[in-house]
Amino acid sequence: MAWRSLVPGEEIENIKEDRRSSIGIEQYKVSNKAIYTRGEYLPISAVRAVKLVPSTYTPSCGCGKGLPVFKIRVDHGAEKPAVFMVEKEKNAEKMISMITESRPDITVER
Repeated sequence: MAWRSLVPGEEIENIKEDRRSSIGIEQYKVSNKAIYTRGEYLPISAVRAVKLVPSTYTPSCGCGKGLPVFKIRVDHGAEKPAVFMVEKEKNAEKMISMITESRPDITVER
């Protein structure tokens, strides 16, 4: 599979090796170099700020009660931030801590 960077010009060398060493957090894989999702990845080096937002997800987009989720909004210099949605708060915190281990200088908002 050819992996595409969400930030053009910031590609990771040895992408297959890095992805193999990544840790699964729900539907995402996270390493000290990138966050992987559906054939794309966000290099950790491009991350500027992270924000954790409690939210709801309505699968059928209809009215009614939605499922509680947590959205991790990652500012990476683009017009719109990358948004990663996870079900459990502990998984959201784990993902944020993995990002901040590699980039302790970024802003984290909860």
